[in-house]
Amino acid sequence: MGVVPIRTRGQALQLSHQSDGFGRSRLPCATDDPYLGLSEAEIAKSGPPNLVREIFKKAAEGSSSNAAAPSEEPRSSIFSGGGHTLGSNEVESTYIPDPNAQTARPEDEDEVAIREITSWRDGFSIADGPLLKYDDPANQAILSAINSGSAPPSVLNVRVGQPVELRVAQRTKEDYRPPPPKPATPFSGSGNRLGAPAPSGEASGSGSGSTSMPGTFANSEPESIRTMFEVDNSQPTTSIQVRLADGTRLTCRMNLTHTVGDIRSFINASTPGAASRLYTIGTTFPNRILEDPTQTVEAAGIKGSVVVQRWV
Repeated sequence: MGVVPIRTRGQALQLSHQSDGFGRSRLPCATDDPYLGLSEAEIAKSGPPNLVREIFKKAAEGSSSNAAAPSEEPRSSIFSGGGHTLGSNEVESTYIPDPNAQTARPEDEDEVAIREITSWRDGFSIADGPLLKYDDPANQAILSAINSGSAPPSVLNVRVGQPVELRVAQRTKEDYRPPPPKPATPFSGSGNRLGAPAPSGEASGSGSGSTSMPGTFANSEPESIRTMFEVDNSQPTTSIQVRLADGTRLTCRMNLTHTVGDIRSFINASTPGAASRLYTIGTTFPNRILEDPTQTVEAAGIKGSVVVQRWV
């Protein structure tokens, strides 16, 4: 694909002519004129053909001149580059740079932006942009600017001074067709896997009308789980240390008539989301799982003891 550079507003604009699909770059001629046979009213309706033909002509001429350009000369085989001098005990080795080396330039200084302009029957479009009607004076000004090599950076979405290769596509026998919509963005966000405990901040910050991810049941817990049980100070009491699965230690003060189920309720109320994952509670020594939720503290023999929570 050949290109022809022109200077405009301090930036190099290149027009590139696309082939006809068979590897041939065609120069506009009388038989290739897309506006041949149209009346003046139809030409005015179709836009400024002179500007369009001129842009295609420059692009095609660029293809021809680029194809005839001589290839780069072979590089010299003479050694070039920097080096170090031989040192000694008295004189240190020093580096001598290459006197012919070119000064390094910023990486993006020569970065060429590639843009495509498509000429349709009813207007033209730049890249995937909307249709720009030929009869709009503002759009005619854009074509004139491109033809003269002075297209503003805002039109081509480039920075000032950036070189641009403008590829021209001729589809003047077709009406404008907008590009297909981009595919929908895949799901992004966060959630909880089934059976995983809900984050404490999420559980505590959710309102009564909010929904939860499948597998979490913080909003569907019965009221007895979300509230502390009452302790009757007129009856014998005891303190049980509860060690949670995450290492947290809690102290539960309860009556001897409270049950193993009350201990589980205490854990669920103290750590939101705990009820959404299966766990067991048991003693430390001897190691015994407390399976009967109706068994009292006194009957279970855990008065003043340590109860450990373990994930299943």
